[in-house]
Amino acid sequence: MNYKFAVIGNPIEKSRSPQLFTEIWANKLFTENLSYKAIQVKKQEIPFFLKTTDLSGFNVTSPLKELIISYLDDLTPIAKSVRSVNTVVRKNNEWIGHNTDGFGFWEMAKKYLPNPEKSSMICILGNGGAARSIVNKLDSLKYQGIILCRNKKGGFSWPEVSFESISEIQASAVIQCTNLGMHPNLNQTPESPIWLGKKKPIAIDLVYNPTKTRFLKKMESQGCEILNGSEMLIFQAKKAWQYWADVLNISQI
Repeated sequence: MNYKFAVIGNPIEKSRSPQLFTEIWANKLFTENLSYKAIQVKKQEIPFFLKTTDLSGFNVTSPLKELIISYLDDLTPIAKSVRSVNTVVRKNNEWIGHNTDGFGFWEMAKKYLPNPEKSSMICILGNGGAARSIVNKLDSLKYQGIILCRNKKGGFSWPEVSFESISEIQASAVIQCTNLGMHPNLNQTPESPIWLGKKKPIAIDLVYNPTKTRFLKKMESQGCEILNGSEMLIFQAKKAWQYWADVLNISQI
């Protein structure tokens, strides 16, 4: 049996996911039965896409992670909790939404972040789907933080604060969760406050293309250790594959 997978979003042409899954599947005995491609899907095209595609499952990237939820048949507990979906599978001709972003982020970041009891505030930039997943994961690990955003959405366990209302902050880490600065919009960068304290925060940008965004360049110039989202992409993709394989009963040998 052949299994077709994809990543959907807009823009999507620079996605590394097709190459990444080719690498993940490289040593599988049944690679010839698996395929993966990038598909541009605009938000108004979601219903038609779900009705007409022959995919077994797909990944979801910006800006569709929250928008797609209302069109799915069901959600896993973690997707319901974070109200964001980055992995979808077809089961019994129904679409089930799942989320592996929180797992992928923590696998990447855990060796860089201080223990919760030694950590000052974690600062999140943006309040979209990726931010929901990461706040949910960090909150479950007893970290405390704040979310800086333009417009409050609610539903977070951490307070949302407008960029305009705060100019200085002390934090152990700042995590950039928007798509600002992502190719091709290389000159975009989120607003951010002045970072107080002798020890500068580690700066993490979930964007991986380019490898060093304008935001990371700015933070590096201020003496911060920086990290992009490349490793998170790998970890969340491996977890997505494990989920698909389990649900669809595909051998992972």
